[in-house]
Amino acid sequence: MNISFTLDQQEVIDSNDPVGNMTITDGKTILTVESTYLDSWFDVLIDGLQGLNKKDKLTLEIVEEPEMIIFENTLPGLKITYGKEELFFKKNYFYQELLNSVREFLFQLNQNEKDLTSLPIVRKLRNFIEQSSIKQDQKPKALT
Repeated sequence: MNISFTLDQQEVIDSNDPVGNMTITDGKTILTVESTYLDSWFDVLIDGLQGLNKKDKLTLEIVEEPEMIIFENTLPGLKITYGKEELFFKKNYFYQELLNSVREFLFQLNQNEKDLTSLPIVRKLRNFIEQSSIKQDQKPKALT
C-alpha cells in the first residue's frame, strides 16, 4: 500500500498549480496518473476518506481530470475506483499513507516557496495534518 508522487521539476515548481505524477497502489493494483495537478488529487483523496464517515459511497470529481473517482466502504476497509482501476485498502493504512504523503508534498512545496498560506488547498492539507496530530494526542495512553 503506497501513495506516492513526483513533482515535475523541469521548471520551477508552481505552488499554485503543482504538476507531477501520482501513483497509488494497494499492493496488487497500481494506479498511475501522469502530468496531473497533485494538489487536486490530495484534496479529493482527503474528501473521499473523510466522506466515508458519513456515507457508504461517494463519487467525486477531480477538477482537471476526465474521470470521476469513487470511494466505497467495504469490509474491512474501503475501495477506490478510478477509470478501470479498483484498489482496496484498510482504512487505517490508507489514512496513514495519505497523511505521510500530504506531509511530504507540503514539505516539497515549502522548499520552493515559504508562504503558502494564501492557497486554499494548502490550508486544507495543513488542516488535515493538524487534525491528525490532535487525534494522535487524544489516543489513550497504555497503562504501565
